[in-house]
Order: sequence, then C-alpha cells, then structure tokens
Amino acid sequence: MASEFRYRQVHLDFHTSEHIPGVGERFDRKQFVEALRVGHVDSVTVFAKCHHGWSYYPTKVGKPHPNLQKQLLPEMIEACRGAGINVPVYFTVQWDELSAREHPEWRVVKAVNERFQAEGADRSDLSQLTAGWHTLCINHPGYLDYLIAHTLEAMSLYQIDGIFQDILLPWECVCEECLRSMRETGLDANKKEDRLANHKNVIMAYYRKMHAAVKKHDPEMRLFHNSGHIYKNERERWPYFSHLELESLPTGGWGYDHFPVSARYVNTLGMEYLGMTGKFHTTWGEFGGFKRAKALEYECLSMVALGARCSVGDQLHPDGLMDMGTYQIIGPAYARVEKIEAFAKGATPVSEVAILSAEGHRHQRSLEACDMGAARLLMEEQIMFDVVDWQADFSRYRLLILPDVISLDEPQGAKVRDYLAQGGKLLCSGESGLRDDLSGFAFDFRARVSGPSPWQPDYLVCAKGLDERLLESPFVVYERARQVKSTGAEVLAETRVPYFNRDWQHFCSHQHTPFRREKNPDYDGILLDGPVAYFSHPVCQAYYKSGQPLLKYAFRGALRRLLPDLECRVTMPSSGRISYMEQKAQNRRLLHVLYAQTQLRGLGQQFWGAAQKIEILEDAVPLAAAPCSLRLPSKPKGIRLGASGKPLPFIWSEGRAQFVIEQIDLHEVAVIDL
Repeated sequence: MASEFRYRQVHLDFHTSEHIPGVGERFDRKQFVEALRVGHVDSVTVFAKCHHGWSYYPTKVGKPHPNLQKQLLPEMIEACRGAGINVPVYFTVQWDELSAREHPEWRVVKAVNERFQAEGADRSDLSQLTAGWHTLCINHPGYLDYLIAHTLEAMSLYQIDGIFQDILLPWECVCEECLRSMRETGLDANKKEDRLANHKNVIMAYYRKMHAAVKKHDPEMRLFHNSGHIYKNERERWPYFSHLELESLPTGGWGYDHFPVSARYVNTLGMEYLGMTGKFHTTWGEFGGFKRAKALEYECLSMVALGARCSVGDQLHPDGLMDMGTYQIIGPAYARVEKIEAFAKGATPVSEVAILSAEGHRHQRSLEACDMGAARLLMEEQIMFDVVDWQADFSRYRLLILPDVISLDEPQGAKVRDYLAQGGKLLCSGESGLRDDLSGFAFDFRARVSGPSPWQPDYLVCAKGLDERLLESPFVVYERARQVKSTGAEVLAETRVPYFNRDWQHFCSHQHTPFRREKNPDYDGILLDGPVAYFSHPVCQAYYKSGQPLLKYAFRGALRRLLPDLECRVTMPSSGRISYMEQKAQNRRLLHVLYAQTQLRGLGQQFWGAAQKIEILEDAVPLAAAPCSLRLPSKPKGIRLGASGKPLPFIWSEGRAQFVIEQIDLHEVAVIDL
C-alpha cells in the first residue's frame, strides 16, 4: 500500500564535501524530531547519496562518506518512523563528483559550455578546476546500472516512503555514447534540435529502466525524477512518475509567478503534486541564509490554494545538528497549512478561461515568457484560469487564450474551429490564430494579414469604453506588431506609427521616435469579430518584458467583451491573487484570496547563468477587504472562513452570491457549502 502523500514536507539537502571532518557527529534523534515538530513537518526527504557522490549509510554499491561519524540515513529513518513522520529518500543522478573523478568517461561532453557560470569565468563543464558539479551522462550503461543498483539497495535495507531522483537536465551531450546514439537514430550532432531530441530519447530510456526496476521491487513505491521544471505538452513523461514536485524557489531565480503558472498546468494532468520552495534568502546551497517567516507563509498558502502539497527546502549542517531557527521560521507557515488541509484534499479548479501553453506548443522552454505574460495579465486582474496543452479538452472552457506564437497547422486549426463551432471564444495575439505559413487566419475572421510591421516600436490608441483605466492618448508598444487590417471586424484599437525607425542616421530624443498624429491605414491594433479577439502585437511577451499597465487594461477590456459575466469576480489590487476550486465529494466551492507585495532587492545574483535581482517578501500588510461575487448553481447553505470557521454574511441575487472577505493576512479561504 502506498504511503500517504503528506502536505507539510521538508526537502533536506546534505551535499557534504570529503574535506569536512566530523560529518554527522552532532546528530541526535530527539533533536532531529523536535526540530521537525517545531516546524509542524509531517514528511522529510532525507539523503542516501549527495552531489559529492558520498553515501550516508553502510552501502556496498557506492561509498560511504569518508568522515561519516554516524549512519545518518538509517538514524533519520528510524527517528521519523517513531514520530509518525514520512521519509522519502534522495538520490542524485547527474551530479556525482566521486563518480566523475573515478569514471571521467561517464562525464557529459557539451556542445556548448554556458550553464551556471558568470561572464568571464571558466565556462567549461569539463574543467576539473571549476568549483562546481561535473555532470554525468546517463546514456552510459555502466552508470545507469550503478544508479539503479544504488536505489534498489536502499529500498531493500530500509522502510521508506518514496524515491526522489535529482538532476535530469538537458545538457546537449556529445560524449561518445551520445554520438553513437545520434548516428543510430539518424540525428545530426551539429544541430541543437537534434542534440535535444537525443537527450529526450536518453532521458525517456532512463525513466523506463529506473521505473521498471523500482516498481518490480515495490509496486507501490512513490517515485519522482527532478528536472527543476514541469515540461508542458510532454505527457509521455508522466507515466513514469507517481506524483510531481514543482521546484520553484521564488528568491532562487524562479520568482513568485512561476509556481502558480506551473501548478495551473499540472492541475489539468490529474496527478498529485507538491510545490517546492526553500527557506533560503537566495537558493539551494546557502548556509546561514533565511527568508522571512511571512514569506514562507505566503508561499505555502499559495501552494495549498491551488491544490498542491507543500515542501520547503533546507540544508543540514555537516555535523548533523538541525538548525532550530529554520524550523521556527517554517513552523508558522505549516501551522496555517495544517488548519486548511481539509479544504485542499481532492480540490480541483473551477476555471472558465485557459491559456494554451506557448512553451508546450513549440516545445521551447524559452517561450515560457509568453505563458508567464499571459498569466500575469490574468492573475493581476483576479481571473481564474488553467494552463493547457493540445491534449486538453477545450470544451471545458468558455475562453481560450493563444499567446503570441501559436500559429496553427491543419489538425490544430481544425480543433480550434471545432471549439469555436461549439460556442467557445478565442483571444489571440501576434502570430497566434494564423495558419502556420502566417498567410491568414486558420478560422473565420474578417481581417487581412500581410506580414510583420515595418515599424518598431509603434503605438496603440484604444477605443473609448474599452476599459475605464485607459487613456485617450497613444501609448507605446515595444514589441513588433503584425500587419492585420480589418475587413469587417470591429476595431477596438487603432495604431499610430513613428516618423521613422531609430538608427544612427535617424533618431529623435533618448529612446524612440514620436508618433504621427494621423491614423495608420496599414494595420489595426486590436480587433473583435464575433467570438474572437485579436491583438496585432505579441501582447503577452510585451507585458512580461515591460509590465506596462495600459497593455493589461486593453487586454482586460477585450476579454470583457468576450466574457462580460465571469463566474468568479473578486476586487483586489493588482498584487492580489485568487484561486477558485471545488471539492465535489463535499459539494462545496472554495475561494482562496491571497495578498502580498513583493520587492526586488540587491544588485543581482547569478541564477542559471544570468544575473537577477532577488524577489523577496519582507513585510505583510493585511488587505482590508476583498469584495467577491460568485455565480453558483444554487443558493449556498452557508459561507464561512476555512481556518477560523467564522460565518460570512452574503447576498443571494440573480444566481450570484455576493460577500466580502475582510482583513486578509496573506491568505483567506471562503468555503461555500452548496
């Protein structure tokens, strides 16, 4: 029988150099369990083998840490078993420094050397003198056999609740094994897309072999393979996973909007999952770094609001003594999670709107910016939505958003036309909605298409009444538009073009050229034709890059023309977030409201090869009130706050329940009993 998938987890890192003495000498079972109890933790992922390649139990497959004073893995497992705390076990896959030294032939040979290094630093993944991990290729049969044997050994020795296999990333390897694989499958190692295709073949082979070995030993064992990202529109991966873990440390380069976008996609897969943040001020590997307790509260409550379990990353000191300050920070967050767990189990989204993932459409991680921009346009307006791929049932949604780059081949166009024929509505931007040759729309839409605009930037002038927050003045859009001209569609925004594009011979002022006053006759800005709205600009990427609120107001205005009566309406500032869920078994709806204001701090840290400012949450000022209006199938029996049980008065009128949630300290959930 599979162990319960718990809500309040800790992921305990322990990547410990052989140059550190006295490893584990201060570990104490009672102190270990006491720290977890202070943190309200009910599951902890403990370590069998770390990135340095050392094991923390009496292994015969690998090598124990040379300075290990206590057998940490069995000590931790036995301590947790006695306290009723679950214990999944951690293994590293592609980062194993011991194996990299002993088997240099197993190392990844990269076609390009760019990951994790700052500009000007030694960028070679193979350099032994670089202070960092030297990646191994799982295409080598000897290494894969070693990984499987190590995993099965721990499963045989100990009663554990799951396996966490870490570091499975797209390295574009061109080692001898990968070159051989590419020759055999007709792939060209000179092409990036072929190197990535080979990586996909290699990782799928790893999934199949590891999954088969683990499940043969224990069919109920939980198994997760971590790539640091949940790939969209690649559902062939997930049969080899028992659940998903969404690694997303807001201060570690992911930011506060990464998790909700990823979670809204995972919710459509029907799999159990957790969100993973960290207690660190920055990211993994930081000793002595702490975020504010309020930040962890917000992050964990955001996870539960979307139906996820929670996991907080920590790093144990090499001497084995748990840091009580860390668990005093985790404790308030998990105490709040504990109070509302009952409203998370089995909860599923109630979404009228879906974003068709640009990342999944093109199978390009870089296009996550399109998805993120579209998500921010909705989240900041408190609109509930899912993120979907081409395998989703579009008929579940009243509105489908195609962000920026989703041109359609014939089968895709047929699916979209069928969706429209059933009463669905579309909001498209940039190339989206066009045929894959970009010659015209893939569905009926009264407009002429004639290629990209020659002007960059240009300007939008929105029609009066589109949104009360818009100006009558032209406003600049930095991303290049497509030339789409109405031949019958309603014009929601005209365009203005500059006198000339800026170059060294022709420029005006500090940035870009001002606009001509006259209406641009060549293309329009925003069009509406029946069930379809279209933005000539890639508005999702534009908003992601510039954050210009006027773009958001225009987007909301077009969306309101398509969906004038949203099922869930909540009035909050733009930093407010909502999640609207249902528990069908309990016949109730759940409206989560979250409010916090994050800030960018510092000069920039190196995250994934790029300098980024750290997005932190330091101060939590409660929001006085959030007026809510829900269209429901019947009058509620009652509405109450989830954590306190306090009843909320409401007005029932014309099929809608109207109520106000007051004094929102980061999060509240209204429970609507039907």
